[in-house]
Amino acid sequence: MLIVTNRNINQDQFENGTANEFAFGEQVNAKGPNEIRLAHAKKLKTGPNAGDWRIQLVKEPNNLTADNLPSRHEFSALRKRLQQAGKNCVFFIHGYNQSFQKNLEQSLLIEELYDVEVVAFSWPSNTGGFTTREYRDAKRTAQASVAALDATLMKLGAYHCGPFDHDHQKDCEVKLSLMAYSLGNFLLQNYVRDALYENDANIFANIILCQADVDHPGHQYWVDAIETGKRIYITINENDWVLKWSDTNFQKDRLGRTGRGLIAHKPDYYDFTDGPGVESTHGLFYADTNDTIKAFFKTVLNGHRPDNSLELYYDDINNSWRF
Repeated sequence: MLIVTNRNINQDQFENGTANEFAFGEQVNAKGPNEIRLAHAKKLKTGPNAGDWRIQLVKEPNNLTADNLPSRHEFSALRKRLQQAGKNCVFFIHGYNQSFQKNLEQSLLIEELYDVEVVAFSWPSNTGGFTTREYRDAKRTAQASVAALDATLMKLGAYHCGPFDHDHQKDCEVKLSLMAYSLGNFLLQNYVRDALYENDANIFANIILCQADVDHPGHQYWVDAIETGKRIYITINENDWVLKWSDTNFQKDRLGRTGRGLIAHKPDYYDFTDGPGVESTHGLFYADTNDTIKAFFKTVLNGHRPDNSLELYYDDINNSWRF
């Protein structure tokens, strides 16, 4: 998988350009939070080192030009690889308390469960523990990472079936979707609200705001400002234990935990609260809950629209799909 990150590089972990899952750390890049680096990540499946990760940093030329930008080469190669494999792609923004190692495993799980390729935007969200202070530090880091996300999406749009790549876009059948998970939605929210935002998100067929750890009050203003290729989906579990912690400690109602006041115009709300096996689950996209939720994520992460086979009904009073 392709990694895009503004984490610090652990140079002591690299040997001949290759490192393990500790290749990147829990601070921003030494050159600042706007500095992004690209890397390839692969988990070995066979041999004596099966289960180990191999991280290869994409080299940057000494003299960068418009023609030799690493992002240009890597995103163009990604498009060709997806076309040849007949796969769709998910741009994944992870949440709070995710080390680089955890981010790798979570991204790999998405690939295996939903038969997609993941481009992981990995930001330093694991500041040292699951406490109020560390959580607030992570939110500040998310705000500081907006420019890095903006630069990434601008380049992804330019080089991968984006609006600036009309020749490739015409013949490109690859569907590109974005999923922001938990506190990753706070990063996305700040990006959309920032002056840098110029509708770069319209390269995505679907945008999934999964168990969003952002304020529910006023969410309609920034969510409706998102320009997407097709659709926006918001998932909800009113019993989500992680968002309950976030809500109870120091914040307003969380978007991913609130089944009322669903008044944004653009998104489709999917309230999975009463589904079999859901209970207090936060990780809806990877937890073993029920076949309906699995089918939902399989569909939307591959850029399609859910249909009536999901066995959900539309509650027109609450403006959401429910069990």
